[in-house]
Amino acid sequence: MTVSTLKKLSAALFCAALLSAPILFARESRADDAKPMTKADVEAIVHDYILSHPGDILTAVQDYQDKSTQAHQAEAVKNNHANLYDAPGTPQAGNPKGDVTLVEFFDYNCGYCKKVGPQISQLIAEDKNLRVVFKDFPILGPSSEVAAKWALAAQKQGKYFEFFQKMMANKSPITDELLEKTAADIGMDVKKAKSDIEGTEALLTIERNRQLASSMDIHGTPAFVIGDELAPGAISIDDMKGLIAKARADKAKAADKPAAKTP
Repeated sequence: MTVSTLKKLSAALFCAALLSAPILFARESRADDAKPMTKADVEAIVHDYILSHPGDILTAVQDYQDKSTQAHQAEAVKNNHANLYDAPGTPQAGNPKGDVTLVEFFDYNCGYCKKVGPQISQLIAEDKNLRVVFKDFPILGPSSEVAAKWALAAQKQGKYFEFFQKMMANKSPITDELLEKTAADIGMDVKKAKSDIEGTEALLTIERNRQLASSMDIHGTPAFVIGDELAPGAISIDDMKGLIAKARADKAKAADKPAAKTP
C-alpha cells in the first residue's frame, strides 16, 4: 500500500468516525454546554468510537476502497478506449458491428481462462449482437507466448476463434507438437504459420497487449472489460450477462440524453 493510499484511508477512517458518531458528540455537548470542545476532545471521542464500533469503521473503509477502485478502473477504460476496442488487426469474434463489446485478456496456460472459455463461446452463440475482442496476454511462461504467437498466426488465416476454442479445451501441456497439430486440425497452413510466428508482427502485438494491461493495472488472467467496466478474474456467465445488459442500458441512456447546446 502506498503512502498516498494510506493517507487517503486514514482520512476516510477519520471522516467515517465523525459522520457515525453524532450521538456521542451530542451527549458530550450536553454534559458541559458552557465549555467549548477542543481538538483533543474531538480526537478522544473519535478514538473511543473507533474502539467501540470497529465493524462500522471497517465497512466504511472498505466502501471507500471499492469506490476508489471503481473510479480508477472507469478512468483507465476511458483513457484506453481506442486500444481496447479499435486496435487494428485485433482478433475478434461474434458480431463485428455488435452494440456491446466484451474484451478478454487471457493466457492459454491459465486454468481459470480455460474455465471461462466455454462461457465466451456460449455468449457468442446466444447473443447475436455481441462483439468479443481477444487480447493475448501471455504471462505464465515461454509456452504461453509461443501459443499466443500461433493464435495470432491463426488470425492472419481467418482461423483465430477456432484456434482459441481448441486451445481452451486442451488439457495437455503446451508443446510445439501440440500447437502444430492444433493448427493442422483446424485447416491452417502450418508452414505459413511457422513463418509468421518467427516474425515481429505477433511479438509487437503481444507487447502492445502487455503495455495496455499494465496501464490498466491488469496483472492476472483472465480479465474482462465490458462496456466501461473492468472485471478481473473468472467471473460467472451470469455476471458477464449482467455487465452486458448494463452496458446496453448505459448506451441507450446516453443515446436518449439531449445533446448539449452550442453557445
